[in-house]
Amino acid sequence: MAATFRRRHSFTALLFGLLVALPVHAETYRMDLIVFLDRYAPTEAGRPPQLPNLAGATLPDNPAALQASGITLLPDSAFALQDEWQRLRNSKRFQPLVRLAWTQKDPPEANGPAIRVRWGEPGTGDLAPLDGRVMLLIVNRYLTLDADLQYTSGSSSWTLDTRRRMRRDELHHLDSARLGVLARVTKAEGN
Repeated sequence: MAATFRRRHSFTALLFGLLVALPVHAETYRMDLIVFLDRYAPTEAGRPPQLPNLAGATLPDNPAALQASGITLLPDSAFALQDEWQRLRNSKRFQPLVRLAWTQKDPPEANGPAIRVRWGEPGTGDLAPLDGRVMLLIVNRYLTLDADLQYTSGSSSWTLDTRRRMRRDELHHLDSARLGVLARVTKAEGN
């Protein structure tokens, strides 16, 4: 009886040890995102322009640096929000500015890699009309989009600085006085 107990205990300990030693299956997510401008937004005064928080942000034209941080940009032909982009383009009120699609393996819990979002010709102080960063994180076990974007026109700027919990497979809308974001996060194919 004691030998049977030891064998079962040894087998249980061995099984537990194997389970702990196995790597956790990595999750890869796909993000499709549109940044747009509301042309008819209330004309409330903006604040003086200043460079937004760009900590850890990498421009999309540096795919090697993004790849090293676990982000793979997808080609424009693979962009999944084509219908939404076209509706915004056909709208008199909204102007789509930027669209991005990427996959990201194991989004971090804080201060992870970010993609710099920049649109338009820079003016004074090297500020582009749209500048900022977006990142996908895991916050309290939930997928979260962190966006810190600024739209500058003349001597005023308006920001969209928010963190939003993202439900998978749903289209999310984030907005501020002038800027808006449409975003959808899904589980990447083959994951």
